[in-house]
Amino acid sequence: MPAIFRAIARTPVAAHKSFHADVKILALCLFVLPPVMLTLMISAHAVSVAVRSSLQAIFGSVHFFGGHDALIVAVSTIILFLAYEIGYFVDHYLKHRVEFLWELHKVHHTAEVLTPLTNYRNHPLDNVIFGYMLSTFIGGASGVLAWLFDRETQIIAIDGKNVIFIVFLWTIGHLQHSQFWIPVRGAWGRVIMSPAHHQIHHSDDPRHFNRNMGSVLALWDWMFGTLEIPSAENPRLSYGVKEEGEDAHSWFGILATPVVGAASALWRALVSVKNSFSSAGNSVTDIVSD
Repeated sequence: MPAIFRAIARTPVAAHKSFHADVKILALCLFVLPPVMLTLMISAHAVSVAVRSSLQAIFGSVHFFGGHDALIVAVSTIILFLAYEIGYFVDHYLKHRVEFLWELHKVHHTAEVLTPLTNYRNHPLDNVIFGYMLSTFIGGASGVLAWLFDRETQIIAIDGKNVIFIVFLWTIGHLQHSQFWIPVRGAWGRVIMSPAHHQIHHSDDPRHFNRNMGSVLALWDWMFGTLEIPSAENPRLSYGVKEEGEDAHSWFGILATPVVGAASALWRALVSVKNSFSSAGNSVTDIVSD
C-alpha cells in the first residue's frame, strides 16, 4: 500500500478531488470493514452449515474422491472461485439494473480518475449488500462441497484468500482501476477481464453503460450479452457520473446523498408495486361484475 501511495503521488491524479475522496473512503473502510467482514464470514459459514445439513437430511451422506485429499482441495479451490465470480457478477448486474441499488453503487462510479484506491470507493451499505451476496453464493457452494466430500471445505489459499483470485490480483487485477490501458482481446478477451475491460465499465460514454460487469472472468458478460471487448489502442476514456448540484466527492455526497437517493427510489418502487396490485384487483373486480 505505501508503494501505491508513492506512485500515485508523483502523478497529476494526486491533486484531483476524486482521488482525495478515494483516500477518505479508504480511511473510513479501515474502521468499518473489519467488523463487517467478520459478520459476513460468520454468515457464509452459517449458509454452508445450513446447506450441508439440508442435503444430508434429504439425500444422506455421499463420499466423492475418498482418500484423494489433493484432488478435493484443488476442485474446491476452483468451485469456490467460480462461486465468488458468479456472486460478484449477479451483485454487480443487479446494482446496475435496480434503481435503489444503483443509488448506493453509484458512489463507485463517481470517480473521475482511476487509481488502485478506487477499488475501495464504495458506500458502506453497498459493501454490506455485496458481502451478503458473496456469503450466499460462497457459503452455498461450500455447503454443497462439504456434503459431497463429507468434510469441511478446504482451498489452496494465500493469506486466507483463494489462490486463483490472488494470482489475478497480483498480475493485472490491481491495474483495473488505473490509467494504464492494458487490453486483452480475441478469444482471451471473452475469458479474462483485463484492466481495459474494467476501464470501459467506468466510462462516461453512454455506449459503455452497464458493460463488462465481471471481476476476474469476462465469461459471464459474454454469456449475458454485456461484454465490450477493448480496442488495441487507448481511446482516452473519461470517467465519472456527473449530476447537477451534487458534490460527489464530499463526505455528504459520499455517505448521505446515496442513502437519500436509494430510499427515494425504493419508495417509488414500492408505490409502483402497490399501484400494480390495485389495478390488477380492480380489473378482476370488473370482470366478475360483468
